[in-house]
Amino acid sequence: MKTRILTRLLADTSAPALLLKDSKAEWSNEAFEQLPKKQRKSIVDWSSDSKNTDILISQGVIFERLKTDEHYLILACGHRAGQQQRALLQELMPALASGSDPFFILPQLLASLLDWPEAAGCKLQGTDKLALMGHWSGQQLLPPQTLELKNSSAAPLYQQGQPGTLILEWDRNEARVRDPLLGDQGLWIAQRVDSRNGNPLGHLSLWGAEKTASLADSIHLMQLCADLISAWQPEQLESSERSPALQLDPLTQLPGRDALDHTLAGSEQERKQSGRDCLLALIDIDSLSAINNLHGQHEGDRVLCQFADRLRHICRPDDHLFRFGGDEFVLLLPVKHTPPPLQQRLDQINRAMTQTLGSAFHASAGLALLSEVNGSGDELLLLADSRLRKEKKQRGI
Repeated sequence: MKTRILTRLLADTSAPALLLKDSKAEWSNEAFEQLPKKQRKSIVDWSSDSKNTDILISQGVIFERLKTDEHYLILACGHRAGQQQRALLQELMPALASGSDPFFILPQLLASLLDWPEAAGCKLQGTDKLALMGHWSGQQLLPPQTLELKNSSAAPLYQQGQPGTLILEWDRNEARVRDPLLGDQGLWIAQRVDSRNGNPLGHLSLWGAEKTASLADSIHLMQLCADLISAWQPEQLESSERSPALQLDPLTQLPGRDALDHTLAGSEQERKQSGRDCLLALIDIDSLSAINNLHGQHEGDRVLCQFADRLRHICRPDDHLFRFGGDEFVLLLPVKHTPPPLQQRLDQINRAMTQTLGSAFHASAGLALLSEVNGSGDELLLLADSRLRKEKKQRGI
């Protein structure tokens, strides 16, 4: 591995850093050389023995051992950018609470905080594919797509026994894997995200030819994100135990029609027992087929994901959002006293999407209350559908 970029990035950081090859110290930065000689020796001795754990606490400072191709990078973890961490938490936690997909929102957030030109959030699909949910590049969010795991630089992350953090100095002329996302050369770091039971969910990655942010800060924030996602996720069921109601749409990561039917049945039962009402909104994106025809399906998929994310942001903790199919979504909202101003919120989303896309956007909705159909979930959907068709007809669609 060429180490020019890596050592340049770590040279001026306040975090002590050491690079080893074949159990021998090959390079260290000034911060490491300023450590007491006895401490430096103990760190080198620890890091040279691959049988040791990848974490060392030396005189109150945590050191991590990271695999970087045939090198080991030893990095102090006690030098963190508190301001960046606070900014990350202030943005990420409300988004998670509102139901946003962290793999969709984190690439832009991490790239902006850490000054990386490229960032991505990928979910593992099966054993051989990655769903690229968020790809921040050129100051914009690119359309989602499906990638072959074997063609990704992140493939080693998913091999059994591999560390959760990887760093590569990328050179396309020398690369064994032709990663479709990466440019000709640069630095690439990735962090695997695991579920609470230890199964890989996906990974986050940052890369670029040049960057100015501290590599230590980048690794720290990525690991923090991975821990937060893992802690936030519900306990993951094995695929053989997963019921149809828990299956998620692979594009938007929303529950589908089976989950809607299951939730409607619960609302019917609750209506009978407590008299509690609920509001259903059947929502249809008016112009998605035109977007697909004009700009391609990738752009249409990006619009679907952005719209789904905005719908998540208007949901309260007890509200439910589903992808009904194609360009249709369903919102199911419990009603405590009076129905929430849902149409007003949908109008705000239409205006925001128009501004974001730079062209006219509109999603129509048909709204109906469970009390209007004597507590029947099937009739509730039919009533909402008829009102949706009426609105689209009035708009000439």
